[in-house]
Amino acid sequence: MLVSFQGKIGTMDMDATMAAEARERVTKWIEETRQLFTLLPELLASETHVSERVNAAQKEIEKIKKEVEDLRKENHQLRVEKDDIAQAMGQIAAKLGIAPRKSPFERTPGGDHAGKPGEQAKPAEPPKAAEHPKT
Repeated sequence: MLVSFQGKIGTMDMDATMAAEARERVTKWIEETRQLFTLLPELLASETHVSERVNAAQKEIEKIKKEVEDLRKENHQLRVEKDDIAQAMGQIAAKLGIAPRKSPFERTPGGDHAGKPGEQAKPAEPPKAAEHPKT
């Protein structure tokens, strides 16, 4: 009988130790949970702010995409108009007997047109870069 009594005491000591450890763990978890709850409003506010910034950035991206698409359309239209003008200028030059230029803005050193009809105008020399004094 003495052996079984000592076994019960040993089991009770073990149960008391385990209970104390469990209480410590639960107390620690409760304290950590309190700390997390104090951080929660700040985290939620931060998340809301970040979400608002992301939404604003997405709207700005859509606006820029639309502007780029509009500019591409305008660029295409201007290129078509430029080609039409170049073709018309070529037809006019042919009727006047003037050699067409590669660019309507091209100028020759002697004036607005080439010396002889049918003669290709020489391209003007590019302006020389200004020399910068060495320091």
